[in-house]
Amino acid sequence: MSKIPVFDIGDTLMPSFRLQNELIKDEMKEQGAEEIPEFDVNNFRIYTASEVKEYLDRHGLDHGDPLRIIEKYKDRERRYMEEAGIFETLRKISKELGPIGFISDNTVEGKKWMAAQLQAHDVPYKGLVVSEEIGVEKPDPKIFKKFLNIRGRPGKDFAYFGNNLDRDPECQKVGMDFVLVSQYRVFGEEKKYDPVEEITFNSVKEAVE
Repeated sequence: MSKIPVFDIGDTLMPSFRLQNELIKDEMKEQGAEEIPEFDVNNFRIYTASEVKEYLDRHGLDHGDPLRIIEKYKDRERRYMEEAGIFETLRKISKELGPIGFISDNTVEGKKWMAAQLQAHDVPYKGLVVSEEIGVEKPDPKIFKKFLNIRGRPGKDFAYFGNNLDRDPECQKVGMDFVLVSQYRVFGEEKKYDPVEEITFNSVKEAVE
């Protein structure tokens, strides 16, 4: 029996690290900054003004406007996902193999943004769980259990697609399969997994069968 696909979001479905750092660098250079430290996507959430401000303050980038950065990033991310056909791919996967779901270390603001994009692009899904709303991040199994509670099904019915080897394989503790996605950026200590190199309908279908 095929398993139902469940996805991480950042650097699994789109190149979040690259898009966020490109945007930050473009914006800060426009404001006259010369040295622009890396925006750590695993410690700062781009959708939340307080976290963007914390990054700017920590690195003395006092000319940056968090709200402007967030809105510019949202536009850049949306355009990337549209042009790369990601919404179209997710729609087909969900209709034929789903309904799909999402589990992400993210904020409630990030969840609202992603939910709005999925709705606007007619992507059916059931369950979008983010760490901020339940108070733990992956690898804590509570975040995976929360998703299973929403779906009302056991973990063995699902396969979780992610890119962080220190966090995402913990889905296996609740019975889910783990599928490594190496399309954009893999985080964490190297472990032996046969990766999906690109999220397509066929690659996902093959991974869950």
